Amino acid sequence: MVAKTFASVVAALVLGPSLALASPQEVALAADPSKTTASTSLTPGDTDTSVKPVDPDNPGGNFTGDPEDPDNPGTGSTGPLTLDYVSNIKFRQDAGLNGQLITATAVNTKAFVQISDRRYNGHGWKLYVTPSTLTGQKDQSVISAASVTLGQSKFTPRYADTVSGKPSVTVGGDQELPLGIPALVARAKKDTGLGTWIMRLNYHPKLLTRLFVNAAQVTKQQPYAGELTWQLTDTP
Repeated sequence: MVAKTFASVVAALVLGPSLALASPQEVALAADPSKTTASTSLTPGDTDTSVKPVDPDNPGGNFTGDPEDPDNPGTGSTGPLTLDYVSNIKFRQDAGLNGQLITATAVNTKAFVQISDRRYNGHGWKLYVTPSTLTGQKDQSVISAASVTLGQSKFTPRYADTVSGKPSVTVGGDQELPLGIPALVARAKKDTGLGTWIMRLNYHPKLLTRLFVNAAQVTKQQPYAGELTWQLTDTP
């Protein structure tokens, strides 16, 4: 069966400039001499409005922005299953060469992906990311021999008292993601991942988000830019 894609969001991947590279429902317990009864009125959640980004290090607080990604207000997506926010990742070239590789490390201090599952049916979801080729911003030259590692990642709920099970990260922090190939990076199995969850990126000093580039393809000192396409599907 072909999975239906609920959301697809493109974020920037920048290397430079240092490489310079519906109605209420009544719920009641049946009457029984040995039991008490309870009733309440429940209103379904509103999925016609977007979920605002929250602070990835303090999910109960408002998000004041990432200094390296200041003009990113979130996706504004609405619906029952949404990508609310994806960071535009900025890299800075590391000193020296690692063999024939140029390496660069992300500098974002508030990098994250925010997902909201307001279906509340426990069906689950999967999150994929596809890195694109890198394009030189001066001569339009293309780098195709490269890969990305997400680094140490973790999920945190928007609300500390959430009762839903936690989604899981499905890639290792140092697992290389080739360009142009969708990679499954996280999933919520059945009855997990309900509500709003933050996938924190680039936070662990020993395992940060990194970019690896074949040095032979870098022929000119200039900024390079590409894209990270994030896709959220309804398959658990």
